[in-house]
Amino acid sequence: MAQFLFRGLRLPNTTILSKTATCCKCDKYTFKLVLNNRPFVLLLNKKLYSSQSEKIPAETLETKHAHDSVNIFGENKDERRKEKEKAIKNLKIGFFFIGASLMMVLGTGLYVLMDDDYYKRDEDEKDIYPVRLFNRGRLTVGKFFESMRAPSYEKLLPDPLPYPYIQPPYTLIIEMTDLLVHPEWTYATGWRFKKRPNVDRFLEQVSQNYEIVVFTASNGFNVYPILDSLDKNNVIMYRLVKNATDYIDGHHVKNIDRINRDLSKVIMVDWDVNSVKLQRENALVIPKWNGEDGDQQLIQLAEFLNVISASEVNDVRDVLSYYKQFDHPLEVFKENQRKLLEMQEEQKQILGTLPINKARGSWKDKYLYGK
Repeated sequence: MAQFLFRGLRLPNTTILSKTATCCKCDKYTFKLVLNNRPFVLLLNKKLYSSQSEKIPAETLETKHAHDSVNIFGENKDERRKEKEKAIKNLKIGFFFIGASLMMVLGTGLYVLMDDDYYKRDEDEKDIYPVRLFNRGRLTVGKFFESMRAPSYEKLLPDPLPYPYIQPPYTLIIEMTDLLVHPEWTYATGWRFKKRPNVDRFLEQVSQNYEIVVFTASNGFNVYPILDSLDKNNVIMYRLVKNATDYIDGHHVKNIDRINRDLSKVIMVDWDVNSVKLQRENALVIPKWNGEDGDQQLIQLAEFLNVISASEVNDVRDVLSYYKQFDHPLEVFKENQRKLLEMQEEQKQILGTLPINKARGSWKDKYLYGK
């Protein structure tokens, strides 16, 4: 206790302890010191330290130096000073970068607003200059957000292949997620994509008469590895991802006006109505696949598409407009097929084999439209 008080009283005329301290030798005597009293400290040090000199070893030079940098509250002064200097340095760096960023933003904004050609052509000369600046800024912000919502390029697909190259007569735009593959997560494997039953057979059959385009709202770095593994025979001709969609009302919408194809020959297959709402007459909306192993929907879809191509439909929108009223269009198509086969059997029994040139048109309508 004497050593503790002696080191604490080295600074002259300073308050040393604000609370009562207990002696290290006995708990009965306490001391409350406010100012430096040199004679009292010497007397106290001599009396108490002599009684403990046999028990407490002499302090080394290194130990004294370490104690000198620690104040009576047990805090390292050197460490606190370094932390304070470091905090001040980081604060200065932060203010510098914030100021530089603001200057860059303001400079860029002024440069855009002062453009002489693009932003001034629709201005009213009668407006005062601050109003014209405000209108330029509003137009600039609007153009910026419009560019963020629009696709990255105007034409989503290149021009059709010229002769003598073979260009399929129809274009199939199909969603990948929950139609061709289904994402699953487990503790053992994490995220993985389950391949839908009959995918290979579907792609092989449809690729004979369709230009297959996978169009999804997922990011490209997720889509491309999956399609590389899924499309072993390279029958998928084009891949369109998130940056090819229009962002409308919180949804990524597939706008096939940019597809660079004749829309009378384009069929979109999806499970989300919001994704195809801009051209609903070109869309076939079917239920999503949730990972069932015994699924046969792709077989029905391939049959539906092959019938359209074999029938040489001039405008697929006539067929798709009929089926868009049903929640399960492929089931309706399957039922129409069954009715058509029954009708053919009845006609064969009554009239024999029908002339193909007379019955072909009615068969096609019955097979596709249910009429």
